[in-house]
Amino acid sequence: MAVSRGSGTDRRRPRASHALAVLASVAVVAAVRGSTMATLVGLVGAGAVLAGLVRRSEPSVVAGGAALFAATVLAATGPASAERVLLGGFGAVIAADLGTFGLGIDRDADPAVATTRVELLHAVGSGVVAVLTAGVGYALFETVPSGGSLGVVALLLGGVVLAWLLRE
Repeated sequence: MAVSRGSGTDRRRPRASHALAVLASVAVVAAVRGSTMATLVGLVGAGAVLAGLVRRSEPSVVAGGAALFAATVLAATGPASAERVLLGGFGAVIAADLGTFGLGIDRDADPAVATTRVELLHAVGSGVVAVLTAGVGYALFETVPSGGSLGVVALLLGGVVLAWLLRE
């Protein structure tokens, strides 16, 4: 619970994690832009992430990340390339992860505490995990004969593994 100081206004400042979460959301929307329906769902997801960060609502940020991931799945059913699907899927997970991490810092740390280094270190760690997971998923996708659904399953499994690794 926040302590009111004087005028009752919210004195928390935007954090680096907030900006990076919004940037990841925009990257997802850019990745799925080949499909109209995926773009619309992606815009709703990006809006939910942004609104959740502004309102300090973790469930909204998570729902926005889920909508961004759904937009990626929609784009994967259309003309999107494997690279765009990877960017969209992992961008959605990273947007939700960084957004919820920033909200956790808001909840746990005083607004005067400098947290930028911790936030950037978390973002780098999340990015490294995403790149490694995407690399393995892409390698599996490329080694599966075309026409099979095993490659798509491998990509989606990679997204689930990434979400699990980032929550640990």
